[in-house]
Amino acid sequence: MSLVTKARQRRLGIRQARSSNSANLWILQSPTAESPVTLSGDLRMKLFYYCEGDPTILSTEYRERALEIPIGVDTVVADAMVTLVDGSVKAFAIDDGSGRSKENVDALSIVCRDSLVVIGTRDLGRFALRIRNWQFAISAYHRSRGSDLGPVAQEIEAVVRRRGKTSLGEVMRSQGPIHPAVVIGATVLALRNRVISSDMDTNPWSSHTKLLRAQHDFAR
Repeated sequence: MSLVTKARQRRLGIRQARSSNSANLWILQSPTAESPVTLSGDLRMKLFYYCEGDPTILSTEYRERALEIPIGVDTVVADAMVTLVDGSVKAFAIDDGSGRSKENVDALSIVCRDSLVVIGTRDLGRFALRIRNWQFAISAYHRSRGSDLGPVAQEIEAVVRRRGKTSLGEVMRSQGPIHPAVVIGATVLALRNRVISSDMDTNPWSSHTKLLRAQHDFAR
């Protein structure tokens, strides 16, 4: 039995074990996704918010089938497939320090080579503030997603580009009669679309959150 086959079988076993405990199932939806995904395990939940908040990541695929990478007659599975702002594609794998995750990472490295990014529990810990902030921000987005957020997000993008730097509170005041919840949701949408950036890696999500031009704007 190949290393990849063993890793796949162990990985499926991990998922089944996690799925048997409903407390470890998370139903999550990115502001850029049409439908939610069900993720098993707290580490994959944290990876979801880690990716959603990473300003270098344009889009992320979390669905199980999309994470399967063929290698001969076998298949190895990543935890996320991300497309960066520069257009490159990376496979993300969580390493929780266990022998099982190490074997899975080893199997993925055979296929992905330099395109593999290993995320350890220490990495997730270092970005605990980002993860918590994006939990709050995405929840705020979903509370207002029944509204037409696209035009408001475009106006917020224009405000941020014009000013160079502003705050969430200042943006809310700049939008006059538009309900604050809609402005917040549209701001989250603009942030997730990577047309603006923020200080959410270093400061708590609040009306004082700094909104800035996206870094890739300066390269144009």
